[in-house]
Amino acid sequence: MKLRAVIKYKSDHALKSAGIYFVILLIVLAGVISIARVTASEGSDSYVTFSGYTVGAWIMMLVIGICSIREDLRFFIQNGVGRRTTFLAQWISALELAALLAIGGQVFQALATAITRNMANVKIGELYSMMYAKDAPSLTLWQHMETFFLYLGFLAMAYMAGMFFSLMFYKLNKMLQVIVAVALPLLFFGGMPFLWMHFSAPITAVYRFAASSSWNLLLVFLLVTAGLGTINGLMTRRIPIRGL
Repeated sequence: MKLRAVIKYKSDHALKSAGIYFVILLIVLAGVISIARVTASEGSDSYVTFSGYTVGAWIMMLVIGICSIREDLRFFIQNGVGRRTTFLAQWISALELAALLAIGGQVFQALATAITRNMANVKIGELYSMMYAKDAPSLTLWQHMETFFLYLGFLAMAYMAGMFFSLMFYKLNKMLQVIVAVALPLLFFGGMPFLWMHFSAPITAVYRFAASSSWNLLLVFLLVTAGLGTINGLMTRRIPIRGL
């Protein structure tokens, strides 16, 4: 009964979040189309491209994963909901919101394609179409299914990554929080050449494996999601609630 109530509470937030994000992206799409029309009316041959739905949804899931675990642990435990139930609700919420955004992505792509069909200077592309269907004028039903599952794994991974960073920071003391906060961007930007120098072979192998098929890329996303989820579960069992 508690799990059902928790899921209902989380589902309401997921539906609102997905709806707001979809409306915002439609407004952005309208702006992109307006810019394209102005560009075309001025006789310019330049292209206007937009591929922000997937990236924006990933960032949104990452931020929600960072914020929701702290709020949920404090709120649900205060109301008699156990840590295990709270963590299970995080998984269900992640998959539910990812599914809503994945479906929204399909609708968004269909609307964008229909609206810009006769606009040669506008290119609307997303993760799947840019990687695996570059020359296809439209996606088949099977490709739409592949896109849905690919987005589902991609966005669920972002949610679990957000949870991981949030829980990790609250497991560290203040000094380590500062050190990690400074080291992460330095590692990301400065460490990439070092990683490539020493791990170019396995990185290239993973890239080729993922690029050969959307199902391979989905498998990579699922493995990363499972690994992060396992670590998150272990941290959730022991993280102190005070100070969250």
